[in-house]
Amino acid sequence: MEKRAPILFLLLTAVLALSGLGIYCVANDPHEETAMEETTIVIASDPHYIAPELTDHGEYFENMIRNADGKVTEYADELTDAFLARVIGLRPAALILSGDVTLNGARTSHEVLAQKLAAVTAAGIPVLVMPGNHDLNCKNAARFRGDGFERVESVTAAEFAEIYAGCGFSGALARDASSLSYVYAIDPSLRVLMLDVNTEEEPRAVKDETLAWVEGQLADAAGAGARVIAVSHQNVFRHNRVIYSGYVIRNADALLALYERYGVLANFSGHLHCQHIACENGFYDIATGSLSVSPNRFGVITLSDRSLGYEAVPTDVSGWAAERGLTDPNLLDFAGYSREFFLGAGRAQSPDWSEEQAEFFGRLNAAYFSGRMDSVDPDDPGFEVWSDEGFYGAYIDSIRDDIGRDFTRLRLEW
Repeated sequence: MEKRAPILFLLLTAVLALSGLGIYCVANDPHEETAMEETTIVIASDPHYIAPELTDHGEYFENMIRNADGKVTEYADELTDAFLARVIGLRPAALILSGDVTLNGARTSHEVLAQKLAAVTAAGIPVLVMPGNHDLNCKNAARFRGDGFERVESVTAAEFAEIYAGCGFSGALARDASSLSYVYAIDPSLRVLMLDVNTEEEPRAVKDETLAWVEGQLADAAGAGARVIAVSHQNVFRHNRVIYSGYVIRNADALLALYERYGVLANFSGHLHCQHIACENGFYDIATGSLSVSPNRFGVITLSDRSLGYEAVPTDVSGWAAERGLTDPNLLDFAGYSREFFLGAGRAQSPDWSEEQAEFFGRLNAAYFSGRMDSVDPDDPGFEVWSDEGFYGAYIDSIRDDIGRDFTRLRLEW
């Protein structure tokens, strides 16, 4: 067993809609299309699931998650079960998981999660899964024991598709030969393009062969009169003027040109862990916040002939736990526990912050990640204590651009 000092992370992923753009805009008029009844789809991103058998919740594991980015990893199993129970209750036309489905790509986590998702498909709800940057060929795949960890097996792209065969891959209308991208037909009027931008050969980019495949699939959908929504793990736009490196698809411009040409309705992404919506030239990239980060939301997409709606909804872990007679106080007040855990995450990396700085940063960061910048007072004196503080001051200044906006809801009409 290897013994390592805890690796400290402070993930300050956050995003920014372009200045002056509202949350609501009119989409481009679509071409002649097949009539569509109102359709509901659930989407979740970045659950970062870890199988219970991969940790004993010992000293190393506890230090790691406390000094990370606020993921409630200790309750990954319960959170996942509560979320999937809610999905089955909602009975959507499909459930989409847009990447980083596991904490560190461990094969065991993939296999256990796939078993859980089988209950959703058994309920008659198609599940569509795609990999994120934490899911494939992961060198950090580990089992945590006591004050250390040991490496465990991860998965290749081919193994990922095999494990999740029942989650989109086997039922796909079309699959790309050079990536794990595929197209799934919800019904004759609606298709979902699940775009893999995490290949081993071209990480965070769409391969040339895949771009050609995407164009063929979009042309085919147009010919059939079917609308298309796109899903990627990484984002198609910069969402923040300070933090964007590593978050945006490297050749997004080529992809966006195809989306514009063929009238793709919107792109749904994740990766940021932050709930946010960005728009450029009338096209939207809707980033659903991490399911594993407070307030532990998932997205509900509603589509009809003339509109697209989106709402981020919190997972009711407390209600799920109470129904099952569980007594863990953290589960029975999961929203409170998750928020406090997020506020305390990574605090070991800020020993020089004053109490005032730390309190304000945590409060502002929580509002930003939750997508509720309409809850922030633009005249809060806390902004002044960070005005000249290097990177963190610049990050906070970028957040100010979004004050007054609610990124948990969107409605487009055409």
